[in-house]
Amino acid sequence: MRPEKKMFSGRNLNPALSIVCIKVALNTENTSGDSMKHALIFGLFLACATPTYAKSVSVGPAERPATLKLPKQYDGKKKLPLVLMLHGRGNTPEIADILLGLSRAQDAHGYLLLMPKGKVRSDGQTFWNATPECCDTDNTGIDDSGYLQNLVRETIANYNVDESRVYIYGHSNGGFMAYRLACDTNGLFKGVVSLAGSVFAEPSLCKTETPINILQVHGDEDSIVPFDTEGTGKAYPGAFGTLEFWAERNGCQTRVDKAKDQDLLLIKWELLPDDKGGLKPSGSLSDFLTPGLAKETDTYTYNDCEGGTRTALWRIRGADHAPIMIGRDYVGKTFKFIDGQ
Repeated sequence: MRPEKKMFSGRNLNPALSIVCIKVALNTENTSGDSMKHALIFGLFLACATPTYAKSVSVGPAERPATLKLPKQYDGKKKLPLVLMLHGRGNTPEIADILLGLSRAQDAHGYLLLMPKGKVRSDGQTFWNATPECCDTDNTGIDDSGYLQNLVRETIANYNVDESRVYIYGHSNGGFMAYRLACDTNGLFKGVVSLAGSVFAEPSLCKTETPINILQVHGDEDSIVPFDTEGTGKAYPGAFGTLEFWAERNGCQTRVDKAKDQDLLLIKWELLPDDKGGLKPSGSLSDFLTPGLAKETDTYTYNDCEGGTRTALWRIRGADHAPIMIGRDYVGKTFKFIDGQ
């Protein structure tokens, strides 16, 4: 175990600057490349954040350490949940944290936050070797599943973790990797939240025999990992295919569909022409300022799965691959679901 250090987390956004930050970030929609867009957003939010500091330590092998952030509640006496956060291809833990908001919500939910980083491919992009479809294009065969399992087990061994409440949040390639870990283990994880991820194209590669809480969150205008993969040439399942993959694995029976059930999306990336020849965000200002006013997210839920688990898809209408959900309590809503509350 390495020495403790203080790390900037950017948990709290300055309310006076939040709207300005989001509107400026919207202009990155036309920026070439998903990674560039994320990098710009990351820098923007760091600049607009009110600095807060979290206690953090390094875990894992010296040649590939990961950051473990401890919540303010952690005193080593009470068992707390553990969240493993997995970034997308070409991204970093810091960028994923800005997008998912896990540091900002850490103290509210009292979990330890484990933030590893993928290896770098020959094209300079970070990645996880999740499935044959994503994203080890160099065919390195690196065992990311084993590496991440060892990180989690080391954390459990050295910190007071509630082993019945270990979860994974992943975005994009990190969502693929989250499902890979769920497939490779039996009981190590209680739940997975995958934003814009997918599962094995070949179901037999998923070996788990233990039911697990599953929440697939996906924008239906995603052009990177399509919501519907039919006709796209993608071998992996789309969002509904991923839902049914896990519903079958978890022994679920009855699906409950609810339209406009959640408000997750802060504002759409799309910019529309205004009457002055410029561009304006497509979302309304009232929805921007008032959480819950416009519930754009449809939910498809199996509540009757084996072992008391649940399996669901949350479809964010009008959202792309990296939806802005700052201020919509994304972590609170998703954590409540996978925590069985």
